[in-house]
Amino acid sequence: MKIIILLTALLLPAAADSFRSANVTAALKEVIVYENTNASHPASVGDKVALPASVQTGRQSRAELTFNDNTITRLGQNSVFSFHEGGRNVELKQGSVLLQVPKNAGGATIRTATVTAAITGTTVIFEYNPGEWIKLITLEGTLKLSINGGKNSVSLPAGKMIIMHPNAKVIPEPLTIDIAKLLATSFLVGRGNFGPLPPKATELIQLTIQDQLVAKRKGDLLPARYLITGVGTSAIVGIVNSSQHNRFHLDCGCASRRNK
Repeated sequence: MKIIILLTALLLPAAADSFRSANVTAALKEVIVYENTNASHPASVGDKVALPASVQTGRQSRAELTFNDNTITRLGQNSVFSFHEGGRNVELKQGSVLLQVPKNAGGATIRTATVTAAITGTTVIFEYNPGEWIKLITLEGTLKLSINGGKNSVSLPAGKMIIMHPNAKVIPEPLTIDIAKLLATSFLVGRGNFGPLPPKATELIQLTIQDQLVAKRKGDLLPARYLITGVGTSAIVGIVNSSQHNRFHLDCGCASRRNK
């Protein structure tokens, strides 16, 4: 019987025209928008943000932007996120972001300085701490992650996480994450900061949770006893494949310890 040790994590759309502007649908505390020039202004709910633009959040601050095709972008605290005009490309310069891309929308890419995630109709959480770690979690759907300048990519299906150092030359194999606990603890998914995700995305995420519950009952998933702290989540207790145990400590690039 194949045994996978389950890690608990606490932790863009149709035509290009639909990605030329977005509406601010949530702004908690310090949220700053930079449009076209370097001129900046505080974001307020109802503001229209024209691309190209960047959004920056402060300490204990969060923001949500919704595009014409209903693509949702949620930013965690201390995040800097740039949108490029007329394209499907966005850049996370630091911090954390949740992207929810409708199934009938076109593909998109989200980049950091070192890796790129290709997204088509899915819901993901991406966290980037420059020089420290990259963390990517798929809640529903599938994405592909590649190192910038490289030719190979790694698929990340629903319920999986990749955590690695930004300067890593090889992408580690995905780990399994307890999505139910992630939803209960993540500030980007729940915890009262934002409204619910769209019904279809919620339905697909619940299917991921049900699949994991079945795997737990069969004994294919077992709880791991690790705590991984991070920006985009309150805390992350992971799901690690037992064969990856040692490499996880070497490659994660973030604070980790045994959960007493």
